[in-house]
Amino acid sequence: MPAVTSKKKRAAVASAMLDMDDYWSANFIELGLNDLNYSDLFFQMWLRQGQALGKTGLYDFMPGISRRTAVKYVQELIDRKLLLEECAEDDKRVKYISLSKEIVTRLERYLDFAYERVNRMA
Repeated sequence: MPAVTSKKKRAAVASAMLDMDDYWSANFIELGLNDLNYSDLFFQMWLRQGQALGKTGLYDFMPGISRRTAVKYVQELIDRKLLLEECAEDDKRVKYISLSKEIVTRLERYLDFAYERVNRMA
């Protein structure tokens, strides 16, 4: 049987999560990307760096919004050069997408903050 988590530990987790949400917002707001649906997309892409990520597959990385909205968001990110689009060599209709350096830098800054914030709970 799992141990019961104390109210104090639960409060520490809730506080850490709020701090991480606030940091996400502060880190991405000037790009207009403080919506946490972008975090789902960026985390999934970051975890798969070095893999060929097809454009249409990215829509599944944003489960909190409709597919139509995900298509719109991804295209806007590509148009703003925050996601980089490259055609497959053997089939120009296939588009591969990767994170821009700007997004990687901000995302890794956020992940460093989140790691440190979680470590303070231990």
